[in-house]
Amino acid sequence: MFSNVKKYVLCYNEIVIIMKKVSKKFLNFIIMFISLFLIALYIDIYCRSIFDITLFGFNALKYRTLWLGFSISWIFLILLIIYLLKSEKRIKIFTIIDLVMNVVFFAQICYAQQLGKFMIVSDLFLAGEGLQYVKSVFLNLNLGMLIVVIINIVLIALLNYINRGEIETKEKNVNKYIVLLFAFIIITTRCFSYLMLGRVVDSNNWQENYNTKNIYNNYTNPNSAMFVSGFYEYHVRAIYKYFYNLLTLDKTALKINVDKYNSIYSTNNTNNDYTGIFKDKSVIFIMMESIDSWIIDDETMPTLKYLMSTGMNFTNRYSPFFNGGQTINSEFALNTGMYAVSDKTTIYDIDDVEYPYSLANTLKNAGYNVNSFHANSGKFYNRTLFHQRLGYQNHYAALDMQKEGVLDNNINYYSDSEFISNDYLYNLFVRDEKFLTFFTTYSAHLEYTEHNRVFNAIEHNLDSKKYGQEEYIYRTLASDTDKFLSILLDKLAETRKLDDVIIVLATDHYVYGYSDPEYVALKKDTINNRKELQNTPFVIWSKDIRHEEIDTILDTADILPTLLNMLGISYNPSSYLGEDVFSDSHDNFVWFADGTYIADKNCQLSNEAILTKVNYNISKNKSILLTNYYGINK
Repeated sequence: MFSNVKKYVLCYNEIVIIMKKVSKKFLNFIIMFISLFLIALYIDIYCRSIFDITLFGFNALKYRTLWLGFSISWIFLILLIIYLLKSEKRIKIFTIIDLVMNVVFFAQICYAQQLGKFMIVSDLFLAGEGLQYVKSVFLNLNLGMLIVVIINIVLIALLNYINRGEIETKEKNVNKYIVLLFAFIIITTRCFSYLMLGRVVDSNNWQENYNTKNIYNNYTNPNSAMFVSGFYEYHVRAIYKYFYNLLTLDKTALKINVDKYNSIYSTNNTNNDYTGIFKDKSVIFIMMESIDSWIIDDETMPTLKYLMSTGMNFTNRYSPFFNGGQTINSEFALNTGMYAVSDKTTIYDIDDVEYPYSLANTLKNAGYNVNSFHANSGKFYNRTLFHQRLGYQNHYAALDMQKEGVLDNNINYYSDSEFISNDYLYNLFVRDEKFLTFFTTYSAHLEYTEHNRVFNAIEHNLDSKKYGQEEYIYRTLASDTDKFLSILLDKLAETRKLDDVIIVLATDHYVYGYSDPEYVALKKDTINNRKELQNTPFVIWSKDIRHEEIDTILDTADILPTLLNMLGISYNPSSYLGEDVFSDSHDNFVWFADGTYIADKNCQLSNEAILTKVNYNISKNKSILLTNYYGINK
């Protein structure tokens, strides 16, 4: 009898030990699931804060089950892989996987906070240029993201704590029924998600960029792709599509897209009231780094305010961001009348595309001497070679000129006022013959902290008591750009060139490097979203022009054809995505990379007609750049 009791006690103890192991293993996988699921859940929530889903007519139940289905399938696949490992390796391997997921999650949110879109594979090529400004992403951290990351760190720590001192075993302890259950969940959720995608619509139909299955198949818009796919599916499919597109690019079909667009939207280059009003005048084109509208006042930027109040002030201009970094994207658009696209290389590194209709090439063919200038090294954004491809005869990079001994190493030419104060640079800037000078300012570049290299090199003339520290630094930097304009005007007058030039001023982007976008939106009297905030300054000024406040809506790509018309230089409207703002064919809406738009009150097009044209714009823009459509050897 005693032996039987002993046997039962031993059996009970074994059952307890087994139950503890089972419950512990179950608890482990519950913690793993929660950690992975939190990332997917928050990405879905965040998507709806930066992505205008109203335009797409998304059904809430359908789209939430889509990301959920894809996410569950990937989470259970990860858990299945962990389950199939040897017991002692499971926690270690999961810890590594989960940390990588959290790093990617953190990077995606920071990138979207800064630029308004999620990262894709080609964005990784920007890493070299972005490293020196990496601190700026921490200026506007997302609270929800931080909470998710902190919770996940706690969960990883908890997981490792409850499994401390585990005895190593070579057994995998795999139950085939659990494997089958995992496989069933993975297959079922993926199949369900594929069914929920629905059907494709015809290519070039206005709904193409707004249909779930088309978004998933094309994967051209990161935000909508993330929205319909969820965090895990997005990254796997984005990598797959990147390499798939590299191997299957059909240039013939893309060129047909351009021809089709041109046949539908072809317009004649007819004269209007502004045609040739600046004929034979030289052009000083100034792209102003981060000069936002709300700091242009009598104290911070009196010269720019004067140019606005006496020149042609375009109050309804937008600077949409597409790809390749916001500054270089605007720089490209101002010079080509197109936007950068997501591709295997960044726009400034593409060496097999020709730009015969660029600003520089067009003016050079009209007898202009064309040159570009910037304070930074010509290797940054590959500007020296990139601007040569755009048609400029020379790109003068002050930092390189210092290294070559041409400029004084003791002067900080990142300061715009120091740059133009140098007589050698000014004489390159302003020529005796008819010329185009394209200058990208630098002073107002982020970061807006006491460590900013321009802030520490220039005079501080503003009243610091009137502003918070960040605003004071930003305004001080902007005032240096204004001082540049003042010196430029004085020198043009001294050298008797003022009558012979027009000055074009266009901001590259709103001040997205500012830590509080809500404050920026408040100062601009607009809502805090990436489209509305991109309303930025654009001015054309000459000594003899009459002042006009022009409220016609336009975007960055419209500026080049508008300027060519005013210079009296003939061009083919089909060569650009933008349109002369004064022409009868100007469509009175601006469009953005995610397929959305802002229409002016004077726009006569229906919603469907606008969406159709936006779809064609996106297709034409991409097709031209991926096929070298205008190249001699196309």
